[in-house]
Amino acid sequence: MAFHDEHSPSIPAKIVLSAGVLAGTLLPAVLMSGYADGLNDLLNYGRVQGNSWRQIIILSCFLVYFIRLIIGLFVFLNRKISWFEGGLVSFLFFMTFYLFGVSAGSHPEPIGLLDIVGIILFLAGSSINTLAEYQRFAWKRKTENQGRLYTKGLFKYSMHINYFGDSVCYVGLALITLELGYLMVPIVIILNFIVLQIPLLDDHLSRKYETEFREYAKRTKKFVPFIY
Repeated sequence: MAFHDEHSPSIPAKIVLSAGVLAGTLLPAVLMSGYADGLNDLLNYGRVQGNSWRQIIILSCFLVYFIRLIIGLFVFLNRKISWFEGGLVSFLFFMTFYLFGVSAGSHPEPIGLLDIVGIILFLAGSSINTLAEYQRFAWKRKTENQGRLYTKGLFKYSMHINYFGDSVCYVGLALITLELGYLMVPIVIILNFIVLQIPLLDDHLSRKYETEFREYAKRTKKFVPFIY
């Protein structure tokens, strides 16, 4: 992903991106319901059998994420999103939510400690990400702040606190699936942030804000508050 100053509503690309999360949520929901028989031949299995409370939990988490995504894309984000980015991210969202939803919905075990920890992490990560994005959005809307680097709110604890929040959120979702192998998903997301997204964004911000960014980078952790 390249970071540019080019602003664009990018409505079609944002709709495609949102559709990936929605599709990845709806398909597991259908498989968990009594309406799965029509998909049996196509998907080679019928209704997903599992603990109904866990099914409600994972689908509720997906709904919260979808609402967050819609607000983030159509309210907070004003940079251009290409068709390639929208399509690729849409596909990755779909695969992640589909796999997480089917896995979590398939386990008959009663709600346990792993689920509770997962819910807490999901809610904490979601809150961190959305609050940080809102704080920056509200600050940037003020005329006197135009063209300045935002370093306040939750961003004073981490230069990329929004990425950190999303990472915590995905760890929570992975735990709710009860498949520890799915922790590879948030691990890959975190590595993507650290190795690819953060260096690209830092390079863009350093060129755009120069001295202001360098001073911010000296006093602020890059990703994990108080640690890294």
